[in-house]
Amino acid sequence: MSNGQITCNFTISNIPDLGKEYQILLNKGFNIKYIKDSVNKTLSYSGYYNGKMRGEGLTYIPVAGNDVLTNPKTLHINYVGSFPIYTDTLNFTDFKGLIAFNGKTMRATDQSKWYPIIYDVKNDRQIEQLTFDIEVISKDAKTIFVNGDLPKAAPKATFTSKVPLSPMLFVGNYDVQNTKNAMFLNTAMNAKQLKVFEENIAEIKSYYSKNLNIPYETKNVFIEHEPIEKFNKGRSWGFVSFPVIAFAGIKLGDMVSEEKSSLKDSSDYPFIAHEIGHYYFGDVLQPNSTLFWFFLESTAEYLSVKAAEAKFGKEFTAKYFRERGKELKNFKAVPLNKITEMNQISGTYRYYYGPFLLRGLEQIIGEKRMFKYLTTILKADKSFTNYDFLKQNAKKSGISEAEWSTFEKEFILSENAVSLIK
Repeated sequence: MSNGQITCNFTISNIPDLGKEYQILLNKGFNIKYIKDSVNKTLSYSGYYNGKMRGEGLTYIPVAGNDVLTNPKTLHINYVGSFPIYTDTLNFTDFKGLIAFNGKTMRATDQSKWYPIIYDVKNDRQIEQLTFDIEVISKDAKTIFVNGDLPKAAPKATFTSKVPLSPMLFVGNYDVQNTKNAMFLNTAMNAKQLKVFEENIAEIKSYYSKNLNIPYETKNVFIEHEPIEKFNKGRSWGFVSFPVIAFAGIKLGDMVSEEKSSLKDSSDYPFIAHEIGHYYFGDVLQPNSTLFWFFLESTAEYLSVKAAEAKFGKEFTAKYFRERGKELKNFKAVPLNKITEMNQISGTYRYYYGPFLLRGLEQIIGEKRMFKYLTTILKADKSFTNYDFLKQNAKKSGISEAEWSTFEKEFILSENAVSLIK
């Protein structure tokens, strides 16, 4: 915690039989000491020279001579990295993929690739969700947390999960608060604030469970963390490493009106609902392929608007799309069926324009059938989340060829269909 250094020594076992079509992904800030196999033999690997990036990670491939080594069932990887501590001098950006030290806490998520992630080349899939047994040592911290287990006192603690999930690390000088349905790390809410916050969480989860017909029974963990980017007043952001929902740039207690026993601002409701919705689009369905960002973020944003509509009425939704529409006045979209690379779906596309497309389909088929379609997607066999996946599950959910053709023509193939949203 004092100098931003992380030393890791991991054993990865039960690796799927991927033959030679695999890579090891590790944050670009780490330097590998060695990669060994199950009999402790040091392996040669490519990637340390002119390495290729995949997301926030460098790709490493064990080799035997001039060929890729058929992937062993077990790998031992030892590595070390040093990261800046952001206090008075802040970074130009902050996002889920950074390993972030701020002098009080540090966080590292699956996206940051703080632990070695196996990439399945053939199926375009990062194997981020794991069962694990991890010992964490931090001599200058108060509390250590790895999601999937409970927070524990430093300086040394062991964390295990028999349920596969993406381990997130949150270490630092913070306290833990508990309620019936949630846990709060690094917050300082009073009893009334906790009660209001929990009631809203329960209401959102109930709405999703009922309409998507998939239970949401997991106890969420909410984290407050200081951003390592200088924020303008009023700006905040959040991310999910299920079951963790983390917020930066905001005090959760400040969102609550104790006098009214409610959230102060109605816009906070969909903000929270978006992150809660990532259980469905992010965990139940783990997107990959070309429409990764559409399935991850556009769907969660659409769900959050529907949850807010159920609470505040249809005028909320009308106002939401009116205001977002103004910001999309000059936006030009690449049609979803023309997307060839996931990052063609920009931040504006995934958070702002994507929900307009989903709203357009709702206008054609109605709310009830829209939820049936989303449920069909969530329950579909794991596949590439590309345009074919989007279209095929429409048919499976009962959307006719004529209805889909109308949706394609009026919304998907349009460079900007904002004016068509009611």
